[in-house]
Amino acid sequence: MAAAATNPYRSARLSRGWEPVQLIGRMKVLAGREGLALPDTWLMARQVFLWENLREPVPGYFRYLMSRALGGDA
Repeated sequence: MAAAATNPYRSARLSRGWEPVQLIGRMKVLAGREGLALPDTWLMARQVFLWENLREPVPGYFRYLMSRALGGDA
């Protein structure tokens, strides 16, 4: 449970009451506006879990998308 308190992406997502899939959907919309496609939702859900639980670092472009999707709060 410590990861929930220390991870700004998870905290920001939970403060909005979003499920991971809602965050991923918003990330996909933002990426689409830039002419990019993200991996399938099931793979993104796995990655978001790993990132939020501090098991893997968030790559730069995904960090940018997550911050934008969360309104720049993270």
